[in-house]
Amino acid sequence: MSHDRVDEFLADIAASPGALTGLLDAWRPVDIGGRRRFAFVGLGSSRFAAMLVAAPLRAQGRDAWVDHASAAEHIPAADDLVLVAISASGGTREVLEVAERHRGRSVVVAVTNEPGSRLARVADLVVPLLAGQEASGIACRSFRATVAAVALLSGLAQPDELRPAVAGLADRIDGAATWLDPMVTALHGAPSVDVIAGAATLGLAEQGALMLREAPRLPAHAWETADWLHTAVYLALPGHRAVLLAGSPADAEVVATVERRGGQVVTLTPPDGAGITAALVTSVVPELIAAGLWQKADAIDKEP
Repeated sequence: MSHDRVDEFLADIAASPGALTGLLDAWRPVDIGGRRRFAFVGLGSSRFAAMLVAAPLRAQGRDAWVDHASAAEHIPAADDLVLVAISASGGTREVLEVAERHRGRSVVVAVTNEPGSRLARVADLVVPLLAGQEASGIACRSFRATVAAVALLSGLAQPDELRPAVAGLADRIDGAATWLDPMVTALHGAPSVDVIAGAATLGLAEQGALMLREAPRLPAHAWETADWLHTAVYLALPGHRAVLLAGSPADAEVVATVERRGGQVVTLTPPDGAGITAALVTSVVPELIAAGLWQKADAIDKEP
């Protein structure tokens, strides 16, 4: 029954601080031979996690990009390239195919929750996620572990810089009773939801929308904040709902536009600071919202 999966999902989320602590405690530097060009490939949550790392790497002037592992135009292998192949299961066919094409030329790093997987065997180096088994089958801990592992691997962050995220996650999860219900109530009954974030944190919006699709089965789509005003505004009709991950100069205009058209915006404010630590903490909020909406749907289904 779906309510059993809701409980499993909540348990998976609750184990996030401990899983992140385990990853940070176990982290050892990965020798990529001084290479500074990174190509990240994955699908779904794996790709969304890499988006959160590639953007700040580019802001530092480094070559870093994210691609669908299924892209028809293949990333060319190169001696100075680190190909970061991301698959929590270690068995995603498209990721394996890219890793195999780069083997022997690029440095192939497997980021996976299964260090004995085929992907790990193909790679030159393996970064284990140590996220544990997610009983719900929904990538929550493994998403956060991927964000952290890829940030550490690329040199964007060091373990001690990410440790505040452990306490931040615990605070968000343990304190959910004080903030979650109004957000769930605001979104309950929505025909669809836009999840909106600035370009640097678009990976959070993509992951948040996925959580709403995968858990309560709610039509949800991710948008970049300023781009929403040019491309998605046409569907902001009375009753429209949006989740806004604050931080873009276009935030106020999006909120005003939705509210002027008779809709409602749920705004998620990141914790103090910025960067990967803030992203790790913020990522748990859409998951808890999704679980809350799932519980509401279950309760309605059980009504006589």
